[in-house]
Amino acid sequence: MRYELDTDGAWLVDPNELAQRLGMATSHLLSQMRRGLVSTTIVSGSGLDEGRSRITVQAAGTAWQGTFDDGGTLMSEVSF
Repeated sequence: MRYELDTDGAWLVDPNELAQRLGMATSHLLSQMRRGLVSTTIVSGSGLDEGRSRITVQAAGTAWQGTFDDGGTLMSEVSF
């Protein structure tokens, strides 16, 4: 899994990969997103974590969190 930033600086990820990590069908995730029921938090690292980002996505009673390096490569992840 990788993330990219669009020209406005928004976080982009393949919805199929994200849905898989959240344990739901892609169509369900996209429906939840359209209805405003998906929450995303992005925290930029500092100090020893400079250049890393921790991204948390919550949807339909489940959550996934990934830590990405400055190139957008997933370094670690956890579901809860």
